[in-house]
Amino acid sequence: MELRFKKERLFDEDVYTVHPDDYRALCEQLKQEGYDFPRSVSGIDMGYGLRVTLHLTRMRDLAKVAVRTDVPYENPVVASVTDLWPGVEWYEREAYDMLGIRFRGHPDLRRILLEDEWELHPLLKRYDTGGYPIPGWEPAPWPDPEPWAPPPPPEPEGGADAAEGGEAK
Repeated sequence: MELRFKKERLFDEDVYTVHPDDYRALCEQLKQEGYDFPRSVSGIDMGYGLRVTLHLTRMRDLAKVAVRTDVPYENPVVASVTDLWPGVEWYEREAYDMLGIRFRGHPDLRRILLEDEWELHPLLKRYDTGGYPIPGWEPAPWPDPEPWAPPPPPEPEGGADAAEGGEAK
């Protein structure tokens, strides 16, 4: 099965935007390529859904990558990568605690900062700073149905005629 992802270069880092179902497989591939140091795992409320971003470094040459995936509010589940990089265990727990992102396969997914009885996830945009639901809050429309899809190839210069062997106008 071919992985669904888009790769871009942002400053000194390759950024992969990956389908949630392929997040784990891409991480395994990066582990095999020598990415051995997890710098961080972040959870972000994007207003239309939740984003998980994993930052990795390959220490032998200091190459850096970011792997990000978006999940809907209704089912915020991403595969855990704690068995690949044990140092992400607490990062994943924090994303769960603050935003409610569930990491499938995590060995100890429970709150890390708030009390176990706490019912809300305080960094969700649907709540105000006091933890009260914001009246009338609705998620924004999903901006791109397939953000992991690479952009289409550019049109050849001269338009369709040039692509068919005709002369450009």
